[in-house]
This record gives sequence, structure tokens and C-alpha cells, in this order.
Amino acid sequence: MPLKLKQFLDDLLEIMREDYQQQLQEIIKDARGITCLQTLDNERAVIQIDRRRIKISGKAPKTQINVRITLSRNCLFEILEGRITLEQAFYSKELEVLGDPVTLLRCYRIWERIMSLARTSARITFLTYRLR
Repeated sequence: MPLKLKQFLDDLLEIMREDYQQQLQEIIKDARGITCLQTLDNERAVIQIDRRRIKISGKAPKTQINVRITLSRNCLFEILEGRITLEQAFYSKELEVLGDPVTLLRCYRIWERIMSLARTSARITFLTYRLR
């Protein structure tokens, strides 16, 4: 049975706190003020980044959400396994991203960091495959 999105995000944050504290702090610094609605297949999670932490929840006022991301598990694993790039997924409409361009560029940097960790960390790789 696949891991649920919210639990996956919570577990990912815990691994990052334990193993990648510096990268997590850099992500928080770069993403400060972003509230993202993440949709994976039919699941949704809200990722809120403030000054010191990342909070995963189920809801946020629509006016607070400044980035919306929609993709399928299949697309996620194609990206993580290097079969397609974020750019290819975006242009093929397998990855839908909405938000102002400056915020999206900040997010792109963060996604690249997380994908790099997902490809090099055994713990994150194992966790990611539980999402499948």
C-alpha cells in the first residue's frame, strides 16, 4: 500500500532534520513565506514555510496559497529516476505549476535540491519508494 502524501512529507522532513540539517535550513531560508498546495494524484497537502520551519497540513486559506503543483505518482517517479526533467514534465503538461514567476524560480531551486537528495540518500530513496 503506497504511503500517503502528507505522511510522506512529514517523514521526509524528519529525515532532513536528522541527516541534512544544513540543507533543510537553506531550503527554509530560500522558501520563506511560500505556501504551496501540492496535489499528487488525488491527494493534497499544504506546505507552509515560515521563518524557522516547514509545516505540512491539509488546508490553508486560498488567499495564502501562492504556488500550486499538480502531478501524478508516475510523473514524480519519472523525474526522480531521471527519465524526464522538470522542464520536460512541465512542457508535456504532466506537471502543472501555478504561481508568480519569481516564486516559481525560488521553488525550482528547492525542487532541484530535494531531487538531488532523493537520488543520493538511501533513506530518502527508500522513503520515496514507499510513496509509489
